[in-house]
Amino acid sequence: MKKFTWIIIVSAAAIFLVYHFSVQSKNNRLETALANQYSNQLTSASEKLIKLSDSIDQTLLFQDKEALDQPLEDVWRISSDVRDSISALPIDHQTSTVWMNYLNRIGNGASLVKEGKIPIEDWQKSMKDARANLISLSDQWAFTNRDAGKKDYIVTTFVNNKVNKENEKNWKTLGDSVKAYTESDFPMTASETDKQKKKDLKHIEDSEVTIEQMKQKFAELFPELKDATLHITESSKDAPYPFYHIQFHKGIRIGYADFTKKGGHLLSYLMERPFDKTTISVEEMKKKTSTYLKSFDYTDTEMVDYRENNIAWHAAFARVDKENDALIYADGIQLKIAKDNGELLGLNAMEYIQKENIGKQEIVPLDYKELFSGDFSIEEERLAYVENKELQQRLAFEVLTRNDSIGTYKTYIDAQTHEILHTEKLP
Repeated sequence: MKKFTWIIIVSAAAIFLVYHFSVQSKNNRLETALANQYSNQLTSASEKLIKLSDSIDQTLLFQDKEALDQPLEDVWRISSDVRDSISALPIDHQTSTVWMNYLNRIGNGASLVKEGKIPIEDWQKSMKDARANLISLSDQWAFTNRDAGKKDYIVTTFVNNKVNKENEKNWKTLGDSVKAYTESDFPMTASETDKQKKKDLKHIEDSEVTIEQMKQKFAELFPELKDATLHITESSKDAPYPFYHIQFHKGIRIGYADFTKKGGHLLSYLMERPFDKTTISVEEMKKKTSTYLKSFDYTDTEMVDYRENNIAWHAAFARVDKENDALIYADGIQLKIAKDNGELLGLNAMEYIQKENIGKQEIVPLDYKELFSGDFSIEEERLAYVENKELQQRLAFEVLTRNDSIGTYKTYIDAQTHEILHTEKLP
């Protein structure tokens, strides 16, 4: 009998341990799920606060009523969006209420300025402090960077804030509230984007080149690869336009190049090889890119941006309109230059070959003092073609403005209607 009782006790203990570890494991999984959920919510709220701060910055940039209309609308809209995010965060009621009221005042203030009930000067004065407060709050909520993003920190701070001492909201209730997160829709891949662009190349009117002519042109454009092994294929019959695909191999160098069959225009180029640790200067890089573009007969371009990583310089060019010297950003070329010796690693000239249809447009002089607030100074200005909301190419004043408090902005203003087409803050 004692032996039987002992077996029952041992069995019960085993069942209890299995149940205990099962519950503990379930709770650990729930903690992880909650930590992920709250981390995502906090990160999202932090990002929205940065957007709100950027929108407020734009209301400090202008003094013209029409130019201020969209930035003020953005402040009202984003402040409402941030309030919704804060209401979903697992923070204490007092903190939530304070920030909800603060954001509500910002949103209502923007609406009143837009309606002309508050002078823009009063708004701009008060917002200089408000933007700093928003950035500070965003930094506090960037939990992915705090304590190395450890789960325990988020669980201790936020999960336990939901499960209070009286345990009024038990684990099951919390578990029911955890929603599955899925990745947002991926943007188009590079190949899909290229395919979409290639559809616009149907109407190239140049005469076709043969495979032998293509081999000769490849050797002329890339003399260092003239004795490389080439494999040339033509596009399939159902391709949106005819082109040649050239694969090459020479020693440690392998890659490919695409040329239109009509005219033999270089569309894209990619080459891979090992890299040394040496680095050419910016000036050398600029000279190299200029030389490459001249050899490809893409001479009507100007460099508009360049960046670097550990192995390469990435340079962006735009076509320059011969009529008014305006940049046509939609007609762009991107180059990838090796940092060790300036060798061409990649090129994409698809947009350049597409060539936008640019119409005639009147240029109406603009007094920047009437548009921008007095706190900004004009650093640079030129003409450029950019898209409006209807995706039409419009000639615009490209104006670089600087303010010591909130930074440097690039603004595009329709040269005829003086509509603000785009505003971006520069790093």
